[in-house]
Amino acid sequence: MRSLRSNGAIMSVLIAKGLTKRYGGVLALDDASLTLNAGEVLGLLGANGSGKSTLSSILAGDRMPDHGSIEVNGAPLNPGSPKAARAAGIAIAHQHPGLAPDLPVWENVFLGAERCRTARFLDKPRTREHALRLLEGLRPGWNVDAPAGNLTAADQQLVEIARALALEPRILILDEPTAALAAAEVDSLMRVVRSLTARGTAVVFISHRMAEIESLCDRVMVLRNGRPVGELPVGGQLDEPRVLELMGGVACGAAAAHVHDGKRDAAQQRLSHGQAVIAMSVRGLRAGARLRGVDLELKRGEILGIAGLQGHGQEELLDALAGFRVPDGGEVRLAGPAGARTIVPRSPRQMIAAGVCLVPNDRHRQGLWLDHSVEFNLAQVDVNFEASPWRLRRAPIRRFVDDVVARLRIKTSDVRQPVRDLSGGNQQKVVIGRWLNRQVDVLLLSDPTKGVDVIARKDIYEAIGALARAGTAVLVYASDTEELLAVCDRLVVMYEGRIVAQLEGDEMNESRVTSALFGRSAA
Repeated sequence: MRSLRSNGAIMSVLIAKGLTKRYGGVLALDDASLTLNAGEVLGLLGANGSGKSTLSSILAGDRMPDHGSIEVNGAPLNPGSPKAARAAGIAIAHQHPGLAPDLPVWENVFLGAERCRTARFLDKPRTREHALRLLEGLRPGWNVDAPAGNLTAADQQLVEIARALALEPRILILDEPTAALAAAEVDSLMRVVRSLTARGTAVVFISHRMAEIESLCDRVMVLRNGRPVGELPVGGQLDEPRVLELMGGVACGAAAAHVHDGKRDAAQQRLSHGQAVIAMSVRGLRAGARLRGVDLELKRGEILGIAGLQGHGQEELLDALAGFRVPDGGEVRLAGPAGARTIVPRSPRQMIAAGVCLVPNDRHRQGLWLDHSVEFNLAQVDVNFEASPWRLRRAPIRRFVDDVVARLRIKTSDVRQPVRDLSGGNQQKVVIGRWLNRQVDVLLLSDPTKGVDVIARKDIYEAIGALARAGTAVLVYASDTEELLAVCDRLVVMYEGRIVAQLEGDEMNESRVTSALFGRSAA
C-alpha cells in the first residue's frame, strides 16, 4: 500500500460515517462509512445502483446526505456544499461531464477556478497555457480554443478530468473516468494518478474494469444495495471471484463470470436460420473526414462487431446508417418483404420507419429524457409512431412498459420514477428496452455497456441475443475488444475510416484484432 505514514501510523485524510441518502422511495445509500488514506488509491466497486456515484457525489459536496458526517484532516466538512468540499481540497471528475458547450475547451478546464491577475482580470495566456499542459498530459494534439460542445464523448471526459486536476486536489474522486477512453488515454490517466499519489494525494477510483482496478488500486471497497459489504487489499492482484460474489451474491457472481457461456452454439443456431439472408449491405459509404469508404454486409440473426481505436470512424458509421449524419456518398441497401431496396439515410425517423434503430453511446445527451419517467422514456418510440396519437391506448403501453422492466430487470421503485434517478446500467436498459416493441430489422449499438457493471452487462447482452435469435441483424461497436470477441459472431476492424480486417471463427483473437487496430496486417 502506498499510503503515507506519520510516526508509523497511516494518515487518514477523509473519514465518512453513516452516510444515508434516499431518492423518493429508493434507498440509494444506507449507513455507508469509509476511510481514505493519504497517497493511496481506493477502488469503489459495486453493481449499477449500488450507491457508488451517490457516495462520491456526497463526498464532493454535490449532494446533501440525509444522515451522516464527513471529516477531512480531522475537521468536520459542511455537507452538501461544493464550495466547502473544494476548500477542503476535494475535487471530482464526474462520469457524465457537465461542460459549458459554447465556451472554449481551455475555459472549461478552469471554469469556476479562473486564474486572475491584479484587479481580478482573467489571466488568459497563463490559464490557457496551463489548461493545454494538463490536457496534453492526458492526450496530445488539443485545440483548446474549440468549443467544448464540438468534442467527442471521450474528449469531453478528458476535459472533465483535467478540470478536476486543475484544482490541485488533495483528495481526487474519479467516477468511471475511463468508460469512454481509448487504451492509450487510459494509460496516460494511470500515469497521472500514480504521480499524484506519490505526492500524497488520496484517490477514489470507480470503475467496472477489473484490470484497471488491479493495476491501480491499493484496496477496494464493495457496495451492494447502498451498503459497504466488504473491503479487500489489492497489492497488484485482485480476488475477482470474491469481488463478484460481494457485488451480487454467489449466484450472480458466478453468472457474471460466465456471461457468454455457450455463445458460439447460440450463434450457429441463429445463423442456421438466416445465413444467406443479407439484412443490410453497405458499399463505399463516406461521411465527413472520418468515414472514407466502408463496405460491409450484415446478415439476419447475427451479431457483427466493430473494433477500432477512438476516432477512426466507428461512431460516424453508426450515425450515418441511423440517419443522424447524411452520407457524402456510397450506397445502403436494406432487405425487406418486397426484396432489397436502396435507401439514402437522411433522418433518424426515416431509418426507424425502415427498421434501422440506433442505441447511442451517450445516453444522457442522445438517449434519454432525464427528467421524465421510466414509463415515458420506454413508450416514446411507440407514441411517436402511433397512427392516431390523439387516441393513445394506455393499457397496452403500460403492459409493454411493465414487460420491459421485468425482462431487463430494470431496478426502479416505480415506472413513474424519473429516469435521472436510475443508475447508469438501468438507464442503459431503458434506452435499449424502448425498441423491444417494434419490428427492428437492424439494431445499431454504440458502446452499449459503457459504464455498466458485469451483471447489468449480462442482462443487456441477453436482450440483444434474444433480438438476434428472432432475426434482427445487430451491428455493435464497443471500446472493449474482449467484450466484442466474447459476444460477436463476426468482427470487422476500422482504421482511418475504412474497414481493414474482417475476422470470424478462429481468426477472432486478441492478436489479430490488435494488429488491425494499428493498421497492420491481421494475418
